[in-house]
Amino acid sequence: MLETLDILALEPWFGGSHRAFLEAWQARSQHSLEFRGLPDKQWKWRMRAGAWELARGLDRDQTPDLLFASDYLDLPSFLGHAPPRFAELPRVVYFHENQLTYPLSPGRQELERDSHYGFTNIQSCLVADGLVFNSAFHLEDFSQAAFEFLRHLPRPSPRAELERALQRAQVIAPGIELENFALGSGAPPEAPLRVLYNHRFEHDKDPLSFLRALIAVREGGARFELVLLGESFKSRPEGCAECLETLEPTILRRGFAASRSEYVRLLESADVVVSTARHEFFGISVLEAMAAGATPLLPDRLSYPELVGPEASHEALYADEADLCARLRRLAAAPELARQPAQRGRWRILASRWSARATASELDRFCLDISERKNSRMAP
Repeated sequence: MLETLDILALEPWFGGSHRAFLEAWQARSQHSLEFRGLPDKQWKWRMRAGAWELARGLDRDQTPDLLFASDYLDLPSFLGHAPPRFAELPRVVYFHENQLTYPLSPGRQELERDSHYGFTNIQSCLVADGLVFNSAFHLEDFSQAAFEFLRHLPRPSPRAELERALQRAQVIAPGIELENFALGSGAPPEAPLRVLYNHRFEHDKDPLSFLRALIAVREGGARFELVLLGESFKSRPEGCAECLETLEPTILRRGFAASRSEYVRLLESADVVVSTARHEFFGISVLEAMAAGATPLLPDRLSYPELVGPEASHEALYADEADLCARLRRLAAAPELARQPAQRGRWRILASRWSARATASELDRFCLDISERKNSRMAP
């Protein structure tokens, strides 16, 4: 039987996918997980001061078996503020994102990037006993950026130490709660192709390319209806408002779903899920739609090749905008192809490889291994 650890999870950004990840793990873990989290707002202040604030709120009599921190935590700073006994604990850092390659807002030059946050990520790597990244793409992306960043620093720099830490890093996906999604049947038989877009309307997800592609497909005579579920902010990428106005007659649903159950229902009724992202470290929203049976149309870049695997890449990955438009036109001409139970079942099976249950099992084993190795080194 697996040994049970008391794990203290430290999350300065305790909201959204970060919170969902920890709660899904806690519900399935053989270990005992306790959270210490801060509200998911003012991200720069969370990265700068979250370590102090979380350390200040510790139970002074508490001594967990292992610390599990997200990339938002300045781990060396936390250990400096925490009671001295915490410095002896095994510690794992999980990278949902990183501040070396997270894209800047449009109009900002790369020289404006505050390197403090990226170096915070590097320093956390150096004091961690175990590192976990949510995708192989993310691990490679961060590694390249980190070594390039260190190359420009005065000597000595911790390049060798970081290389050793990253060589031991593991890839464990955040997973999706597969049991929350039934295999949907897609849109009704008489309906045109139902296209889902469930990504944020922000520059890194490139919604403008998605909207332009749909306009081109519509101008070519194809029929479809749109379900737009991505979160929208006051400042949207330039040009989106005009494109949305052009596409208004095709929009079946627009805006955040009122509840989780409504969100699930809308995914189950979708025929196709599309991404045009320029930045994606994993891709939970796409996997959720696949779990409901939607056919994915994804750019052949970022983490997407990992999500669908080589066996489905020729169906799911498009080369460029022209290729995306051609695939949408074909599906719009025969939407029943995306509604076949066997086809929808294939996508669910692919998505099931990334279940929260599998994630919990991998994290449980990884944390136990880190704990045993650390404790064996410290034994007299």
